[in-house]
Amino acid sequence: MSAQHTGTAGPSVTAPDVGAVAEPIGVRLRQHLRDPLNGNVYALMLNTALSSVLGIAYWALAARLYSPAELGVGAAMVSTMTFLSNLSQLNLNGALARFLPAAAEQGSRLVGYAYGVTCLAALALSSGFLLLAPLVTDRLDFLHRTPLLAAAFVISVAGWCVFTLQDSVLTALRGVVWVPVENTAFGLAKIVLLVLFAGLVPSLGIFISWNLAVVAALVPVNVLVFRRLLPRQRVRRTGAALPGRRVLARFVALDYVGYLFMQAGTNALPLIVTARLGAEANGVFYVAWLLGGSLELVAYHFGTSLTVEAAADESRLAAYARQVLRRGLVLFVPAVVLLCVSAPLLLALFGSDYASTGSDTLRLFAVAVLPKLVLTVFVAASRVQRRVGRIIAVQAFTSALVVSLALVAMAEIGVVGVGYAYLAGQVVVMVAVLPSMMRLLRGAS
Repeated sequence: MSAQHTGTAGPSVTAPDVGAVAEPIGVRLRQHLRDPLNGNVYALMLNTALSSVLGIAYWALAARLYSPAELGVGAAMVSTMTFLSNLSQLNLNGALARFLPAAAEQGSRLVGYAYGVTCLAALALSSGFLLLAPLVTDRLDFLHRTPLLAAAFVISVAGWCVFTLQDSVLTALRGVVWVPVENTAFGLAKIVLLVLFAGLVPSLGIFISWNLAVVAALVPVNVLVFRRLLPRQRVRRTGAALPGRRVLARFVALDYVGYLFMQAGTNALPLIVTARLGAEANGVFYVAWLLGGSLELVAYHFGTSLTVEAAADESRLAAYARQVLRRGLVLFVPAVVLLCVSAPLLLALFGSDYASTGSDTLRLFAVAVLPKLVLTVFVAASRVQRRVGRIIAVQAFTSALVVSLALVAMAEIGVVGVGYAYLAGQVVVMVAVLPSMMRLLRGAS
């Protein structure tokens, strides 16, 4: 009787169970991938992974094809260009992520104004920098050797503004899948041009390769934005509108103040190293800073995705913040361990000098991404809530700590001191915001 019961009952129970288990798994997977918050994060993570690999290949080739002094000059030109560009963008990346998803028919005007304002700011700021830099230090004289080079540098800052804003526009318009496509094409073109110009103009090959690749990316991406993505968004968001001009201007202005503080403690670091320790020291520092910063770019992408999706539904801010923080920690903890262990081998691709002097700096920047993730989620949530005062406080305090500690440590222990200063700044401010962060994650204001 027992055998008969088993034989008849087995198929009738087992067959439905298999289908019942398999179907929810497939449904959950599709729902997971269709969730824009997840899709944004995965696309931006892919973008950062591909960009990091291509970036490593680019700078490894540059280290082999160019002398340390030429690489230091090229890195200083690129880092100065990106630093001035970041200042000129007025932190409109954050404003676009916050307001463009609901801009509807005003989206094209918002994007056009963002491009125009940042380009005008770039022309003014970079021109002023070239005039004032010789009065501060003679180590930056390579930026204005000839009027033609100075003009090219000014234009490159404006071009980099538009190139950078494109990623935020694509993300805000649910076209984030194009971000890795755009940046991969940019990275490949940059490598080809780097090799080509190594024999033609080695003193400017890095700078030229970087900017010709930018020019090649501007036209097709903006055709996609204005011809396809913005019209599609107008249909989806009919009836939505931007806040009043005064509210929007106040948000942008205050958010930009916080952003200026953040830039002083991040993208200004290679410029500070160049001014205090010289171009060769910056060549070593820049490679370690660039590799360690690749993880930080992923953290920023998590923050951007949180801003875009929570801006469309603020009631889900706490749930989105918990989701982003949890997923970020799962990703970053093993990535930090791997990067710390492999630091000497990774830097050996650039040459023995880079591995011997830059490994500890790379490890410190890698570890710093863990507290940085917490701060990034906190800032993104504050941006959604329009609590810009919190953003200013976090970024001002962090940068003040990083820069002041770096200037002291750099004089004592060289470029690795900048790494210690950066990590210390992130940890101290993270501890300070933890009570507010816990209230946010629980859904309290």
